[in-house]
Amino acid sequence: MKGQRNSVETSSSQEEGGSLYSIKCRSNNMEQLDIVFLGAPECGKTSIIRQFINGSFNAKYIPTKQASLYTSAFVYQNQLYEMNIIDIPSTPFCPPDGAKKPRFGTPSANHFSWEDLQAYAAAISGASVLVFVYDITSSESFQFVTDLREQILECFDPDATAVELPMMVVAGNKHDLHKFSRLARRHISHMVRKTWKCSYLECSALFNWHIGSIFHEAVRLVKEGPAREGSNSHYRLPIRAWKQCSCNIL
Repeated sequence: MKGQRNSVETSSSQEEGGSLYSIKCRSNNMEQLDIVFLGAPECGKTSIIRQFINGSFNAKYIPTKQASLYTSAFVYQNQLYEMNIIDIPSTPFCPPDGAKKPRFGTPSANHFSWEDLQAYAAAISGASVLVFVYDITSSESFQFVTDLREQILECFDPDATAVELPMMVVAGNKHDLHKFSRLARRHISHMVRKTWKCSYLECSALFNWHIGSIFHEAVRLVKEGPAREGSNSHYRLPIRAWKQCSCNIL
């Protein structure tokens, strides 16, 4: 089994806020996959995407304020795929009953309430793969991913008969700083793989380490399914159901 990144046709990006999901580059020659990136502020979502797309890294942190759409091509098992990569701004965790405050900081110009995330419900519910990114040096960023994943799952009904839930990948970024990490990363890896039933890997956007592996795994999951028993049996609700999953920031 081999997959590789293909440099055919340099990708492009666009920023269109909540309406960006309706913007797609259509091709009759390639199968399309939609890959949505989610994660805490400063975890390196955008850096991973741009390292994969352009082979570049910007050390200066620039908060993602609007959703961005990137397009790229990827070769997997001698087949060419077109990928729509959607970078969604970070949103603080907010439980459905509105009983708690966000666990990751407080709302600000760079943070969005769960109501704001509704603008991206189409992208999330229609994704081929959801990639949750966290900073391996920050326990808060992993908690953010944990809470956000649970929040998203609240909007899916296991008894529905619609399309299957998107595949999920958890990526621990900033492996170049692993010596400074106090997280039990082996425990996290085991939990993600065995309990969450998600793929897990670590990477470094700075050194372009295992960046291509994230996209290779995303494509592999879509084409071959999870390489494990007991795959997730949840099913996707119609987009309108997301409107019921809302809360008030206290």
